[in-house]
Amino acid sequence: MGSVNWELLIMQAVVQSVNLSASSFFVPKFTSISYINYGAAVSEVEVNLLNGETKMLQRDIIYDCRQSLNPAVDLGQE
Repeated sequence: MGSVNWELLIMQAVVQSVNLSASSFFVPKFTSISYINYGAAVSEVEVNLLNGETKMLQRDIIYDCRQSLNPAVDLGQE
């Protein structure tokens, strides 16, 4: 197949309206919950197209649980 140009690959995905993300939405069945938690996760991954090997480069997870799980972690964050 030859080498793949990343910019060209992304441009082709944009032109063909290919969604390069995944999302989900969940609402619990319980009616007594007054606060719904929100979260998001992003992963940057390299995939070797020749052998399928993957390498995790970076991951970020954000979670809003209404109250602090660890106040020491929250210092300096807004």
